[in-house]
Amino acid sequence: MKALRLLLLPFGLLYGIITTLRNFLFDSGIFASYVIPGKSICVGNLNVGGSGKSPMTRYLMQHFQKNYRMQILSRGYGRSTKGHILVQAEHSASKVGDEPLQYFLDAAENDEVHVSENRKMAIATMDRSENHLLLLDDAFQHRKVKAGLSILLSEFNDPFFRDYILPVGNLREGRRGAKRAHILVFTKCPEELTEEMKKPYLTCAKKWNIPSFFSRIVYQPLRAVTATVAENPEHILLVTGIANPTHLLVHLQQTYRVTHLRYTDHFNFTSEKIDEIHRKFDTFEQQKTAIVTTEKDFMRLIHSPLQAQISSYPWYVQPIGISIDREEEFLQIVHQYVR
Repeated sequence: MKALRLLLLPFGLLYGIITTLRNFLFDSGIFASYVIPGKSICVGNLNVGGSGKSPMTRYLMQHFQKNYRMQILSRGYGRSTKGHILVQAEHSASKVGDEPLQYFLDAAENDEVHVSENRKMAIATMDRSENHLLLLDDAFQHRKVKAGLSILLSEFNDPFFRDYILPVGNLREGRRGAKRAHILVFTKCPEELTEEMKKPYLTCAKKWNIPSFFSRIVYQPLRAVTATVAENPEHILLVTGIANPTHLLVHLQQTYRVTHLRYTDHFNFTSEKIDEIHRKFDTFEQQKTAIVTTEKDFMRLIHSPLQAQISSYPWYVQPIGISIDREEEFLQIVHQYVR
């Protein structure tokens, strides 16, 4: 691994120079950032891959939607369309992306979910009056727009302060990018998190003078999504197309025997692939086996012919939420900005 990093080091240095220069041009005002009118919160990370942006965005949406008209803006990664789209009930994940569709299903009646690769243009079309709160999903590096509050996420087991810039490591920009954040949250923490375990993370946050918090995933009971169910399953056929399924895999292995079919992030399931999954299921003792996928992956199965295809098999989703250490203090900082 060290030898490979040495080989990639020149490319990492070049990429680091480019991103550092870009940030300097924005920080100095040579490149202009569009300051978003009204109240807006950016949720992002420095690493590529999953750091828990979607659960945090959903958490904020569900917390504030009683008092505000929520607007969520996402690039809509993996969609087949281009341009700005206001997500509607008839849209599929292929049209708007799996995460935006999931936000839409969680939204209140007057909430809005938008997808656009040009965030500035999309925001310009929105009603940004006082009772609207905009959440930007994965826009920390999108410096052409500037949110009022930025929440930076970093996975506990792969923190940005131990990582390296692409392609040597997984950082989209140098570690100094963290200084732009107003709040730092270390995500996917273990349930038994001691003060001693927190120390290196708090030292990092202190270096950047950012209030820091720790969150963990809360797994809720499996939810059947087809009429066919498995009574008291002992075996799980886990199907994932997310960046990092390790945490989910470990959770399920605490209760079940698990066979894992892992696909790439935002994997585009086809009828042939579903048949392949079902043939794998058929090799197991069917009365004691369930097929489990993530909520995000399931967005790519509904509103499509695949939904009818899976109906005769026991498919379940694993709902998740998050729990934030010192949640009251975290929300106090966010509320202070929003008010």
